[in-house]
Amino acid sequence: MRPHLLLSVLSATALLAQSSTTADPRTFWDNLFRNGQVSFNKEASRLLQYAVSGRKPGSAIDLGMGEGRNAVFLASKGWQVTGVDFSAEAVKQAKSRATAAHVTIDAVVQNLDAYELGRTKWDLIALFHMHAWFHESRLNVPRILVEALKPGGLLVIEGYAGDKGDYQTNELLRSFASLKIVHYEDVRDEADWAPGEKSRIVRFIAEKPDLNKAP
Repeated sequence: MRPHLLLSVLSATALLAQSSTTADPRTFWDNLFRNGQVSFNKEASRLLQYAVSGRKPGSAIDLGMGEGRNAVFLASKGWQVTGVDFSAEAVKQAKSRATAAHVTIDAVVQNLDAYELGRTKWDLIALFHMHAWFHESRLNVPRILVEALKPGGLLVIEGYAGDKGDYQTNELLRSFASLKIVHYEDVRDEADWAPGEKSRIVRFIAEKPDLNKAP
């Protein structure tokens, strides 16, 4: 969970410039979360709620979980949840949120490039507003995400679209052509990272085909 934040004292553009030039990005984001300057939706993503509605809980991972709103929501619905973020302060707050909600999550402080996602391990992978990692990672992100999903598993992605560094038109459809597209929209709507403001957003849900399942 990174770019395009609305801050009380920093514009989104200034935030991006500062975070990209700071010598220690972890310290930058730790301080940002610690100071409570981030303005974003504290409730679970509506897209994620829609994606798991009526679905049997399983193993889920939230990559770039921030303060844990989506990870805690999934845990409350019976999912076995791992949340990963490189900000120790964000992970600390996610653990506190889980405790307050009386649920358990496995909260990990780790850079996503260094985290081992595994193969055919997850029933659900969530990637919210992590388009910077998607594009800048040294890894082949689409490939590792697809490989990490179990057959029948869901990939749920939401992020900004259109601008440099954001998801581009139909990019996710091309990147995950091997998956079954369940939901896709490219719209102007209120973003979780910018409540009260219209932004161009891509919302994407896809399922990994289960080749052993009878049609």
